[in-house]
Amino acid sequence: MNKVARLIEFAGPGAIRITNEEIPFPGFGEVLVKMKTAGLNHVEKMIMYGRFPIKPELSAHIGFEGAGIIEHLGLGVNGFQTGDEVCIIPNMAFDKYGVIGNYIVVPSTSLVKKPSLINWQEASAIWMGFGTAYQGLVNAGGLQKNADQTVLISAASSSVGFPAIQIAKLHGAQVIATSRTLEKAESLKEMGADYVVATSDEKWTDQIADITSGKGFDIAFDPITGPFTTQLADASGFGAIIVSYGTLSMSETSLPLFPMLMKALKFTGIDSGHHLLGNPDRFQIARRHIVKHLENGNYKLKIDSTFPFTKVKQAYQRLESGNQIGKIIINIEQE
Repeated sequence: MNKVARLIEFAGPGAIRITNEEIPFPGFGEVLVKMKTAGLNHVEKMIMYGRFPIKPELSAHIGFEGAGIIEHLGLGVNGFQTGDEVCIIPNMAFDKYGVIGNYIVVPSTSLVKKPSLINWQEASAIWMGFGTAYQGLVNAGGLQKNADQTVLISAASSSVGFPAIQIAKLHGAQVIATSRTLEKAESLKEMGADYVVATSDEKWTDQIADITSGKGFDIAFDPITGPFTTQLADASGFGAIIVSYGTLSMSETSLPLFPMLMKALKFTGIDSGHHLLGNPDRFQIARRHIVKHLENGNYKLKIDSTFPFTKVKQAYQRLESGNQIGKIIINIEQE
């Protein structure tokens, strides 16, 4: 039988159940993958509580990033063969597909070959993190090589924040990482952050001014939004770009119009699944860059913790806690 994790109601990780099902068969353009690992992502918290604009039909498959071995090809699939080791990139329709199961069906357009020097846990920690960071900083944020830019990365200890620090540093930027407290400062500096600022300090924006000699940052990469957006605008430099890729605050976001007018600020948002991972031409450029620097050691993958498949609830509870430093991985491979 095939064990599959499903969400039975929009009530968070406590509503996850592992069910016994038949092994599915891939349709046209799909593949059957024997799963090894899956990586968890913040947006799944919103989905699990029914707070995302698109709601899957219950009971719903969960998870949309992972890695495994192709077991069977559906009709119309080119470029892959049975036995290929693959990463599943999170560009699929999450209301139709999910990756946390012994055997799962996904579109072939959601597969890339697993880099040979990457282990199975790392293979589930690449594409949402590095893909989102690359899209947000380079394509949307205007990060350039050796352009003397200052980049502020908020919620920087997340599975997207760590790649963002590394991408910014490789481009020669000065990096300011923010976190609620300084508890994770050492880990953030190990990943390359030049400065770490605790946003629990009411005067944290003054620290940004001190670090930048009053100039402010050039690019902010932010998953928080809500009232935090106004604080970012206060700490920004003239002509800065604020790139949003999430809504962790779960609050309404008001446009800080006065700073926007006075500083000529630009605000933009990204959805990596559509804007990068779902765009073949743009993704190939990012893919070559990311794999090259993973394999030569310039980029490193940060794994927070691993959980067995039987502890899938606990893995998502860890994600919900916000205490993780890096990527949370579920080991799915059958014993």
